[in-house]
Amino acid sequence: MLKRFRSAFSAFHHKERYMSHEQEIAEKKYVVREITSEDIKDLLKLEREVYTGETPWPRSAFLTELHSSYSHLYLCVLYQNKIVAFIGGRVFFGDTHITHIAVHPDFQRLGIASFLLQEIEAFAYRQHCQTLSLEVRISNIDAKRLYRKSGYEAKKRLANYYRKGNEDALYMVKRVE
Repeated sequence: MLKRFRSAFSAFHHKERYMSHEQEIAEKKYVVREITSEDIKDLLKLEREVYTGETPWPRSAFLTELHSSYSHLYLCVLYQNKIVAFIGGRVFFGDTHITHIAVHPDFQRLGIASFLLQEIEAFAYRQHCQTLSLEVRISNIDAKRLYRKSGYEAKKRLANYYRKGNEDALYMVKRVE
């Protein structure tokens, strides 16, 4: 019972500080740090590059998440002072929901997304969450492969989840160990 209460309460915990640091991934040095409001312009630019001209999240969505009272973690990865990847997760009643993950096309398949997933999983563990969850486009074969390799299991198909093309999503969950 206490564990269940603690995980429900963790949704409203004080904001944990993430320490900015250098990280070597695939023999390149990156800087990993928390996202700030000043980064949103660069995040929108990255979204356009990743999602072929689209911006799935407007500026207001990023601002809402960054200033949410729910416990959350939004990280970016910089290479030569340019944001090349980011991830976000929000805690809600024992689940850390991954709200967004994007890696610039020139930096995909280097292990950056796997690293970011591990950082969010460590955050979920510290928040006493039992699960991590996310949605992914049915057509995104590479992302689904990465998530399965990272231990996520498909739980259900969400019909017409994405507005563009009315594409279905796959809801995936991983147990926090």
